[in-house]
Amino acid sequence: MNFLKKLISILIIFGIIYFGVTWYLKPDKIKDVESTINPEVLVNYNHQIPSDKNIKLIDYKGYRIADIAYNDLVDMDEAAQKDGVILQINNSYRSTDEQKQMFNDKLISYQNEGYSYEEAYSQTKLTVQEPGYSEHQTGLAIDFSESGNQIHNDQMWDWLKQNAYKYGFILRYPEDKYDITKITYEPWHYRYVGKEVAKYITQNNLTLEEYVGGN
Repeated sequence: MNFLKKLISILIIFGIIYFGVTWYLKPDKIKDVESTINPEVLVNYNHQIPSDKNIKLIDYKGYRIADIAYNDLVDMDEAAQKDGVILQINNSYRSTDEQKQMFNDKLISYQNEGYSYEEAYSQTKLTVQEPGYSEHQTGLAIDFSESGNQIHNDQMWDWLKQNAYKYGFILRYPEDKYDITKITYEPWHYRYVGKEVAKYITQNNLTLEEYVGGN
């Protein structure tokens, strides 16, 4: 009985410490946010990032995101925590050089498996966009996943699928939309488009391409 009381006391103390640290480290919101990039801009295999945009990036837990998405991401993160879900980011903004490196690494890995250059190039484009055509270069795209923890990933992705639109984010590459997006299903990849647009896209089962009328 005494052991059980001690165990309960220890768990309560750890709980207090955890939530205290979480509250202390909670990111502050940005005042007077000025969008440096249109959150509805279409960037895909056929549309490059607008060259006239100077994207302002903000640090969020060690990851860079566009300033316009910051406050809603803070709200979404807090809402998920209240539901017992921890949103784990593993990728956000990538520079042109970082995108180029990622594309080339994937291409080479396919060639090392025996694919010809043309085959490797086609396979690479199923999951990685060429430099200049990746949403990650806008700072509006975020990948939510934790390597080696499928249970946590499934929990995150299920929560995001049900709630992300409330905070301006959409599942960018749905399971049944490859013919439109040219990217295979990515349950971890979410894109900020703003609350009104995200609600409309999600409720009508659209892609960003279908919403803006582009391909």
